[in-house]
Amino acid sequence: MSSPSFFDSPAEWRRWLQQPSSPELLLGFRKKASGKGGITYREALDEALCFGWIDGVRKRLDDDSYTIRFTPRKPGSNWSVVNLKRVEELSREGRMEPSGKLALEGRDPREARHYSAENRTKELDEALFSGHPEAWNAFASAAPSYRRTSSFWVMSAKRAETRDKRLATLIEAPEGGRTRTGTGSCGPGATSDPTRIRIRARTTPETGPVEA
Repeated sequence: MSSPSFFDSPAEWRRWLQQPSSPELLLGFRKKASGKGGITYREALDEALCFGWIDGVRKRLDDDSYTIRFTPRKPGSNWSVVNLKRVEELSREGRMEPSGKLALEGRDPREARHYSAENRTKELDEALFSGHPEAWNAFASAAPSYRRTSSFWVMSAKRAETRDKRLATLIEAPEGGRTRTGTGSCGPGATSDPTRIRIRARTTPETGPVEA
């Protein structure tokens, strides 16, 4: 297996993408709890999207780090709704490169619509909880209905900023051991034991999954 490359900043990763020395790259990430710093997963994905690259499966490297393989997108490959929205934002910011625009033009709109429906039921993964192992453990051990509803609440946001805020609320809930209930709450209902939560099969744009 190839050794992972660790970048200290998004700018360093972007410079590599401008003149890639290989057709793919195994990128290493240091967990926030390690205190070692470095580029984050979201920063890496933003730069990859700008150049028409995409991330693969996350794999554990050791207690302090993990890896994700990045490769150029194939013509006609699926685009998630989240990535399509993020590319729109990156375009408005003037960050998209010609190769990234070309990859976007080569997508199949029919596949994107199919993936849109699929994305709504996709659960959040461990990479999004980087640096918050207690929150991830609580989420992963929660009832399936809570995970589905919470994931939809986060992923259905139209703006990246809103998704980040909702994810932060979700992370805070199990770690803080607080309960949020009913209309006017500030996030998903949660207790110190998320598996005991009963969630209604609905969400609200601002309050998230509502505890029954």
